[in-house]
Parts: sequence; C-alpha cells; structure tokens
Amino acid sequence: MKPNYSVLISSTDSYSDCWVPFFTLFKKYWPHYQGRIFLSTETKDFSFPGLDITCTRVARFTGSANTPHGERLLEAFKQIDTDIVVYLHEDMFLDHFVSEGKVQKFADTMLEHQMTYIGLVESGNQGPFHQSEFPDLWEVDHSDSYLFSAMASMWNIRRIARYFRAHENPWQTEFYVNRRVKPTKERFYTINRDLYSYPDRAIMPFAPVTGIYRGKWHRDAVVELFAAEGIEVDYSLRGFYAPGIDDVDPPKELSFKKLVSVVKSRI
Repeated sequence: MKPNYSVLISSTDSYSDCWVPFFTLFKKYWPHYQGRIFLSTETKDFSFPGLDITCTRVARFTGSANTPHGERLLEAFKQIDTDIVVYLHEDMFLDHFVSEGKVQKFADTMLEHQMTYIGLVESGNQGPFHQSEFPDLWEVDHSDSYLFSAMASMWNIRRIARYFRAHENPWQTEFYVNRRVKPTKERFYTINRDLYSYPDRAIMPFAPVTGIYRGKWHRDAVVELFAAEGIEVDYSLRGFYAPGIDDVDPPKELSFKKLVSVVKSRI
C-alpha cells in the first residue's frame, strides 16, 4: 500500500553525479518504501530500478534551465499529489536503515493536527526546544535561528509554500523563511533528541555532514561509505573540500540584480 506522503529530493542538474550514489543507498536503507519520489531538476530525467522516481524538469514550465531554487521547489509542489513530503538533498547519503514506521507515524500526526514542519535530524533545528504533547517530538522555540531548517525534514507543502519565494537561492530560502515564520504563531517541531540520535537511533540516518560542501566532495562523508557499498565515483571531477582553503569566501559583488533580490525577499 502506498504511503500518504512522498519523498522530495532537492537537487539541480549540475548535481546529477550524486543521483546514482544517493538512490543506490536509498534503495538499500529504505527498502520497503513504496511511495513516489520527486527529484527536483531543471531539464534532466533519471530513473533507478525498483524506485518510482518523477523528475520535475521544471524548465518545461519556467522556460529557463537556470530556474532559481525557490521556483524549482514551488514548481515541484505543483506536481506532488500528497500534502506531506519527506524533504532531502541529493547529497544526504543514507548509511543506516530508515525508521519507516516513525516516518509514517509522523505523516499521520502532521495530517491529523495540521502541522507544517517536523525536523528529522539533530543537525537541523538548534533550539531551544520545549516538550510537546507528542512524546516523539519537541516544539522548536521561535527564537531559534533555524526554526525552519533545510536539513532532512517533513513538510506539509500546502502550508509551508506560503513562506517560499520563487526568486530565492537555497541560502536565501532558509534565511528568509525563518524571518517569515518567526512573527507567526506557527508551530514547528523536531525529533525528541532524548529518543532519537545518529547513528543507531536515527530516524533519517546519514552522516552528520552532507556529501558535498561548497561544491566539492566532503571526504569524511563519502569515501569510506562509497567504498564499503561498492559505489564508484570519479572524485577528480569535483575534487575534495579542503578545510580552511575552501572556506575563504570570494569578494562579494554588489549588483542591481542582487539588490532587487534582497528587496523582494524583505517585502
């Protein structure tokens, strides 16, 4: 029986080198998932044996292969036929079995209580937290800078879409969604950290760091895992993230386009 939620993988055509590793591990560590998977892309299509993957290919509707992150998500929402999604990135590589029963329980709870958001990992929402009426969940305090976190989480896309803006990139989305949620009475939840933790008690288990950082492979997250799973990747195409060296930001460029983007986000 198909679940009452879908999986939404946030990606982009330029990260297609992550898809085979991601879905190889997804199929192994979430073997009983029978629902639909929506892979956010601009133009590319992709399939994987045994998985029901729909590539959103949003350029068909936006008319641009450079569709901004916010617009890609909003266009993806239009294609998804469930209110609830499990939101992941293409470089969140599972390395233990997903707690499918808990995910299903959370989906049922979100629908019954009209929840908007549940964070699924410790590395998402930062706190402070409060006990809630749900033993598995803590309520995230509105003072949290990551009241909304784009790490692994569950969303009611019909409710959360009101906080997204089409023009925003991933960093703007996370920053400004938080700003938009804070003045509201919206309740955001996250996993009870006393009950669920990585790796053995995780609900959505992947390494504490994502597989790609600043556009390069994060050695600690992928090399041993991929080798153990028989996944072959040409790491030279991206190279490895070098702490310190790759952490230096290039000089910020001021432009009218960026100014307009910021103004639009603040409106």
